[in-house]
Amino acid sequence: MKALPPVPRTGKRKKLTSPGALVAITFFLGGAFTSVLADKPFRPPPFKVRDGFEVSLAAAPPLLKYPMMACLDDKGHLYVAESDGRNLTTRKEIEKELPRFIRRLTDTNGDGLFDKSTIFADRMTMPEGGLWHNGALYIVSAPYLWRLEDTTGDGVADKREKIIGEMEFDGRANQHGPYLGPNGRLYFSGGHFGYQFTGTDGSKTGKSRAGGIFSCLPDGSDVRIDGQGPINPVDVVFTSSGEVLSTAAIYDSFGGRRHDALIHWFPRGLTQRLYGEPLLPQTGHRVPATIRWGQVAPAGMMRYRGTHFGKDYRDSLFACHFNSNQIRHIQLHPDGATFTAKDTQFLSSTSRDFHPADILEDADGSLLLLDTGGWLSWGCPHSKAAKPEVLGAIYRIRRTGAAPSPDPRGTMITWTRQTPTSLALLLGDPRPAVRDRARSILVTMGTESFEALTQLRLPSVTKKASVRRRAVFAMAQIKHPDVGKELRCSLQDPSAEVRQAAARSLGELRIEESIPELATALKDEDPLLRRLAATALGRVGNPETIAPLFLSLQADSSPAFQHAVRLALIEIGDTSECLPWLKNPTPHYQATALRVMEQIDATSLRLEDVVPFLRSALPQLRNEARRIVAARRDWKEPVFELFREILSAEKQDPALSPLMEEIVLGFSADEEFHQMLARLLTEPSATESSRHLLLSSLSYLEQLPAITTSAIGSLLKNPSRKLRTEAIRIIINSSSSSQFLHELEAIATNPEEDPLIRAASLEGIAEHSKKLSNTLFAVTEAFLDDPSINPEIQRQAARAMSHVELDRENQQQGKALARLIASATPFHLSLLLEPFQRLNPAAWPSEEIKSLGSILAEALRKSPGRKSLKETDLATLSKKFTEDSSKTHRAFQSLIHGGTHKSEERERRLSQLLEITTEGNASRGRVLFHANRSTCSLCHRVGNQGGTLGPNLSEIGAIRSAKDLFEAILFPSATVVNGFESYLLTDSAGEAHTGLIHRETTDAVYLRQVNQQVIRIPREKLKTLLRSPVSLMPAGLGGILSDQDLIDLVAYLQVCK
Repeated sequence: MKALPPVPRTGKRKKLTSPGALVAITFFLGGAFTSVLADKPFRPPPFKVRDGFEVSLAAAPPLLKYPMMACLDDKGHLYVAESDGRNLTTRKEIEKELPRFIRRLTDTNGDGLFDKSTIFADRMTMPEGGLWHNGALYIVSAPYLWRLEDTTGDGVADKREKIIGEMEFDGRANQHGPYLGPNGRLYFSGGHFGYQFTGTDGSKTGKSRAGGIFSCLPDGSDVRIDGQGPINPVDVVFTSSGEVLSTAAIYDSFGGRRHDALIHWFPRGLTQRLYGEPLLPQTGHRVPATIRWGQVAPAGMMRYRGTHFGKDYRDSLFACHFNSNQIRHIQLHPDGATFTAKDTQFLSSTSRDFHPADILEDADGSLLLLDTGGWLSWGCPHSKAAKPEVLGAIYRIRRTGAAPSPDPRGTMITWTRQTPTSLALLLGDPRPAVRDRARSILVTMGTESFEALTQLRLPSVTKKASVRRRAVFAMAQIKHPDVGKELRCSLQDPSAEVRQAAARSLGELRIEESIPELATALKDEDPLLRRLAATALGRVGNPETIAPLFLSLQADSSPAFQHAVRLALIEIGDTSECLPWLKNPTPHYQATALRVMEQIDATSLRLEDVVPFLRSALPQLRNEARRIVAARRDWKEPVFELFREILSAEKQDPALSPLMEEIVLGFSADEEFHQMLARLLTEPSATESSRHLLLSSLSYLEQLPAITTSAIGSLLKNPSRKLRTEAIRIIINSSSSSQFLHELEAIATNPEEDPLIRAASLEGIAEHSKKLSNTLFAVTEAFLDDPSINPEIQRQAARAMSHVELDRENQQQGKALARLIASATPFHLSLLLEPFQRLNPAAWPSEEIKSLGSILAEALRKSPGRKSLKETDLATLSKKFTEDSSKTHRAFQSLIHGGTHKSEERERRLSQLLEITTEGNASRGRVLFHANRSTCSLCHRVGNQGGTLGPNLSEIGAIRSAKDLFEAILFPSATVVNGFESYLLTDSAGEAHTGLIHRETTDAVYLRQVNQQVIRIPREKLKTLLRSPVSLMPAGLGGILSDQDLIDLVAYLQVCK
């Protein structure tokens, strides 16, 4: 467990929450600290803690600097995973430097202050978490889960073992643990950068980047995934019955608004949104959020087990919110087989530099709170500017006036003389640390302690159900021939919590003899036990249990129980025994059988089994059938009928778009299907909404046959702007522009046509022809020259320009392009440079190429978007103009060396703006936010207005300082908000694509690009998928916005709360 708690606390301590605490802090630290800090005393941030509690210092600089996560051993040593204060951003950098370490702190005199420090393990990548177990420290430090042991007693780990691996990493906090479950397994979390775990026994998880909860036995065997979905699951805790909960950063981000969460994980469940490829069965029931927060960046969490805080706090949770500078107190309330929760503030600070990273319980019942300081900026959603000068510390939280716990760690117990019976009795001790140590010894003793535990679990011997439950969990970890028999007996215990522990243990051990008792438990009055019994039967895997599992379902069964039953049936894996339940007239049996059989083996379902449900009056049956039919390429006629039925509906349901898309992709090579598509697009009775839904489904196809292309082309003259826009987009995406050049040119030169459609037509022409006539070039140039034009239209026009191949014949267009570059914004500058990057200097006379290069260099020097360019962009251009063209070459070299912002320059620029922040006008800032000049609202939303490509800014003022906002506007790639990182994908054809991950399926990745379009890359064509350190938001806005504009814009964003 995370908290194996300390020694009695004596001596006087200074409360940081009392008046004068900050003034007297040096005195409080004591002599050992005072002399070191005399020149610059450490000053903690101000705290506000719940009435009846007090905060004091437990460890501060210079004893440590940047604590991240920690755990205690059975002697009270605190093992702290610590940063060196740098933000390294690649695996290569980190593995070269090995910059982080684990510090061991000791309180030598028992006064509550840690006063001795040793480096327990140095040269580590990213240690995050920590668990003391069986005399060693287990810790995740990517790419491995490690076991670190001090075999000589000098406080330094001299033995390092890799337990399991591996997971990818890039410097952001995305791997945590491990945590010891009551079943004896090690749990750990993370994985969004990619993982593929292999256990010591050869067990495998598969490869994915969907963050999750994982577990294995302490020796690294039996590795498995226990849940998948969010980007960054963080700390894991267990209820007394063994239920798994975790915090998670980025549970979802629908509508551009990020949500973090507390999650109660159903076994092997998937969350409502998946950020990566699922490797677990899809039961149709997703894991909801128990608490859904905003962008709080949840960090460490713990379950309170002691008595020091009082009975109202027992078994409640404390969670760190890094971003909002708070500790939350969470009380769980059973709700069927899951929980509801009450979430209240426990501690907060007005300092934006207070960053709570972890919290754990010490043996005396006080809490240890780790503040990591201000160093973190990479991947941190709030502290975007690194402040390594702001050091962290560890604080202790106590109940005011509460009596100290006598011998909280059991040091007065003669542990070496304890018999199995006396050790078993210590499972009822009120001190958590004593119970933990007794359990650990009992499990280590093995069969020698088994009889004592079997006696302790008896209701006739032990009155307290909590003690019997602990006995059951300990007994289940001992390899004894009678363990199954004893656990089966405990399924008859009068207490639900004991029966829950027994059912959970029987499932983990896969005790087949327990089937009758587990089947009976499916009808138990306790909803959690029913769910656990279903899960256990799935692990046992006997087809004889299929009937009782189906019969346990009711029409109103909770989603948690339905998930457990479906998962059990899928794990049993016998479709023939499920088929009779598909033919049963009871709808919830039918829906379950459809899902289960499809997940086990889709081919086990015959067409005649599914077709009757396509028109069911019950949505759950109809939707299951439609989803299955859409995926079956061998069921042509019913699929076509379903396709026509959806399009002929009076009102199209946008939720059916993925279903339509699956059908289109599945039958993209079918000639008859395309004949049907052509009829549906051209028949006079087709509505605008049905045609638009159909076109949206076709937009992912890279190639179209002539009949479909012709039908789409006919819509270029349709009166509907929406249909014309979508038709042009498909024509461009499918490289069909050559067939419609005349129509596209007519659209592009028609001043009455919608400007965005005209610009899209220009791109289609340029992409095919690699040139634009002077007339068409002039139209494109006019769009880019007009400052009142919508930035989306300008970017589309810039995309048209990007396809133009420059040569001597159109060198006047090259000069015109350079003129446009001189005034180009960051939003479209890189596109205008593409023709120059493809330039072939060898095809040009020397003087002409020199002249063009000189014009281009001067244009770039003036360009307000120049700061958005990377050094590599400028270097590529520079190579076109060699040192033979000395003046031009020097001009480009000057741009390269002066074109990027160094950190000192960034800080200086931010300081300048902060000095005049108070002069900002929020009303003017609001107008600017929605103006074409800033392009803010093109990607960001405030209230009901704006785009959704970037984060929703409706409440940005509540979580961002003025400095954060200035940095985000001027230097957007300094730190990219989690959930809005851009990715660079390359496919098997060598094509590169950049954008945000829109969604992922088992077959494809969907990328949303800066032009708001979503492209589909099939997984079989996906060559690489890399997270880009560069934000999609263009840098260099400082070149087109004045200082007054910037402070007005920030003033507006600060009132968005």
